[in-house]
Amino acid sequence: MTTPATPRSRTDAQRRADRIRAFQSELAAAIRDGAADLTADQLARLSTYHDTLLAELARTHDVDTSSGQKRVSAGMRVVTLIGAIALALSVMLLFVRIWGRLSTPVQVATLTAAPLLALAALEFVARREALRFATALVALVAFACLVIDIEMLGRLFAPLPSPEALLAYGVFALALAYGYDQRLLLVSGAVCVAGWIAGSLVRFTGSWWMDAVERPESFIAAAVTLFAWSLVPHPRRDDFPPYLRAIALLLASVGMLVLGRAGHLSWIDADHRTLEVIYQALGFVAAATAIVAGLVFGWPETTALGGLAFVVSLLVKFVDWWWDRMPRYLFFLVVGLVSFALLAVFRRVRTRLRER
Repeated sequence: MTTPATPRSRTDAQRRADRIRAFQSELAAAIRDGAADLTADQLARLSTYHDTLLAELARTHDVDTSSGQKRVSAGMRVVTLIGAIALALSVMLLFVRIWGRLSTPVQVATLTAAPLLALAALEFVARREALRFATALVALVAFACLVIDIEMLGRLFAPLPSPEALLAYGVFALALAYGYDQRLLLVSGAVCVAGWIAGSLVRFTGSWWMDAVERPESFIAAAVTLFAWSLVPHPRRDDFPPYLRAIALLLASVGMLVLGRAGHLSWIDADHRTLEVIYQALGFVAAATAIVAGLVFGWPETTALGGLAFVVSLLVKFVDWWWDRMPRYLFFLVVGLVSFALLAVFRRVRTRLRER
């Protein structure tokens, strides 16, 4: 019996475990229906091979090998988030309670030590199989400690906030995400980096960097950067690019949707109404392109978000065209009929993909 290839990441290991369970279930159904005829020895060897492989995947990558374990893991993720928030608040409130009693050197030393101690705890937990379940919790606490650290140091030494703080948060979160396979920190880090890019672009124009929220084009530029980043090969984290594409598509879609309603927020010196029409058209084009790209390259999250962006943009246009021109019942009837037509189109696309 040949030794199976070792999965490169926990995601690969989980996919392998899911395929094994699906194969076992389908094989059992085929045997019951008389479509498969394996000897008892063959079944025993196959069952032993799969059980051994599942046990190894669970040991090395902490994967879920049953539907019950998956449900428990979903609950654990919720508990992890709540626990991380609680511990971060505990650290922050402790600092607030004792802050006034400490001298400035002690304050700086305390703030510097907090994230370093959290990192040490994270490394300790990640390397202990019995404690690996707490890796996400400790990683989130380490990230929270750094955020508190920079914010408090900024109050001590920096009179004004700076977008570079977002860059520091993002780089730290991404380092933890890639180092310890943490998707929530990947999302947090990507959002922070996007905020830094948007703020830096606005500051480059001579405006206050926090005015980026009033300049949607800066977030569209950040979205382009994140999408380009998702195209970079991720050999050990091949499940990360879908998250980056999803964030990029959300930022770009929201930015174009806002500019399609408020052209005066654009950097482009042109007629506001003309800009609104242009960005409305770009929103439809971008959504349609995302749907096609998702179908062509096998990016389901891109197809789903592209479809959502297209429907939202279409609904906004329906409101512009007909909300004040027809009875409410007729308006919603039209929306329902258009939704039915779109479902029919998507069904035909799905059928054609199945026939390939």
